[in-house]
Amino acid sequence: MRATSLLTGIDTPRITGTDVTHLFSAGTTFNDVRIPFPHVRVEGSAARSTLDNLQREHPTATPIIVGGDGDSLHLLFDERLAFPPEELEEFIERSLHGDGWSLHLAYQRDLHDRMLPRMKELNAPEIIIRTLSDWPRLDETVNPADVADIMNQPWPEPPQRPTDLMCAASSDMVLIALIPTDRPWEAAAYLGFGGFNACPAPWVHVAYAREWSARFGARLLVLTHDTLEFEVAHPITSRENAAAMAAVHAHYCSDLPPIVEHAAYLLGAQLWQFWWD
Repeated sequence: MRATSLLTGIDTPRITGTDVTHLFSAGTTFNDVRIPFPHVRVEGSAARSTLDNLQREHPTATPIIVGGDGDSLHLLFDERLAFPPEELEEFIERSLHGDGWSLHLAYQRDLHDRMLPRMKELNAPEIIIRTLSDWPRLDETVNPADVADIMNQPWPEPPQRPTDLMCAASSDMVLIALIPTDRPWEAAAYLGFGGFNACPAPWVHVAYAREWSARFGARLLVLTHDTLEFEVAHPITSRENAAAMAAVHAHYCSDLPPIVEHAAYLLGAQLWQFWWD
């Protein structure tokens, strides 16, 4: 597999006929952070239309909102200029070794199996050792009994669903990077996103995003240091599918509303939003 350089590979002409006034070159500094991709800077209110315009102007690249303030950009890009292409290749290759659920499960098991002996070496408190020793081994796939349990609980009224991207709505200025791939689901690999706290490894995000693109037309539009936002072209229309996907999302991201509330939200939702502390 050939990895495209993170710092080159995209022509950066001035864009005309769009909300974008200037496309900055890779390596340009913004809020004291060097951005390793070509990028534009726009008002949050213009972010959504600018994404579409950039996609038309650069069909071989993927525009992604990567943040709007210095702190979030610093956390995302602090070490990205040193990001080796061979590691990018590894992330993408590993994402092909299974579906999102199985890769996430394997990642969690490996993390647990390395953490337990390390905690014992450090003479960690017994309660931590016991908690790690009793760590549950999740099912290899979504458990139908869990889906049935979600289905059988009382569902709330359909909640108010956001129509604007959370990152754009909360920022006066956002930065949109052009990632050198025409496969949006690979963005987490190019940005090295994941592998902190309960956030899955980059290849897990890639695998899930690829699946959701194929099944629901889900397109990743936002990737900041702790947030992903997808626009869903073919929303879920049945309670059973909403319950099953809510179970997947609960495994993928623990910082979501209660699972029945999330299942109700997924019915007809055109935006999926995830965040990790």
